[in-house]
Amino acid sequence: MTKKDKNMPKSYLLTGATSGIGLAIYKSLHEQGHHITVVLRDKRRAEVLPYSPQNIIEADFANPLQVDKSFKGFDTPLDGIINAAGILQGNSIFESTPETLSELFNINVISPILMIKHTSSQLSKGGAVILFGSISGHKGSYDDAYAASKGAIHSLVRSLSLKLAPNARVVGIAPGMTLNTGMTNSLIEGRLEHNIKLIPMQLAGDPGDIASLTNYILSDEAQFMTGNVIDINGGQYLRS
Repeated sequence: MTKKDKNMPKSYLLTGATSGIGLAIYKSLHEQGHHITVVLRDKRRAEVLPYSPQNIIEADFANPLQVDKSFKGFDTPLDGIINAAGILQGNSIFESTPETLSELFNINVISPILMIKHTSSQLSKGGAVILFGSISGHKGSYDDAYAASKGAIHSLVRSLSLKLAPNARVVGIAPGMTLNTGMTNSLIEGRLEHNIKLIPMQLAGDPGDIASLTNYILSDEAQFMTGNVIDINGGQYLRS
C-alpha cells in the first residue's frame, strides 16, 4: 500500500465528536494537526468543542433521510472515517416501543451505513473506516436492542471489509466500561464502583485509551489489519 509522509496532515471524517470517546478522538487528531470534518446534528453544537472544526456536516442520525441527503455528492478526499456516534437508551425489549427502537437503530446502524455509502469512495489508498461496536454486541445487555445494534455493527465490519479491500480497511472497536461517557455517567450512585470491581483489571477504561487505539488503527503500522473487531475491556469479557 502507498504510504503517506507521517508528518503530513491527514483528513478524517468523525461523528460523535462532542462527548465521550468521540471527543477524545477529536482532541487527539486535532493536536496531531490533522484536518477533521465533524458531523453534528446541529451546527451550534460546535460551541462545545475545544477547537474550532475545519468543516461541519449537519446531519441528524435519528433521521436517515436527512443523513442520506446531507452526504449525497460528498467529494472531500479522506484518509479515515470514524463513527463514534451512538446511543444507549437503557430499555429492555419489554420497555421498548416502535419509536424508541426506530430511533436507536437509525442512530446506531442505519445512518452510519448511509454515511459510509456516500463517503467511502473518497478514501485514499490504505485509508480506514473505524466503527464502534460494544462489549454488549458480544455478550448481550439489559438493553436488548442496543446489544443487537452493536452486533449489527460487528457484522458490518466483516462484510464491509471485503467490499472495500484492497483499497481501504475496516476495523471495529468494542469497548467495555468506559468512564466519562453517557453510558457510565447515567449509572446510579455506587453502581459504577460496583461494576468496576467486577472487571479483572479493577479499572474502567478512559476515552483517551480508546483514542490511542484509534490512532494506531489509522496509522500505517496497522495496514495489514482489516475485518476484525478489537476488544478493549480490561478483561471484562473474553472471547475465544
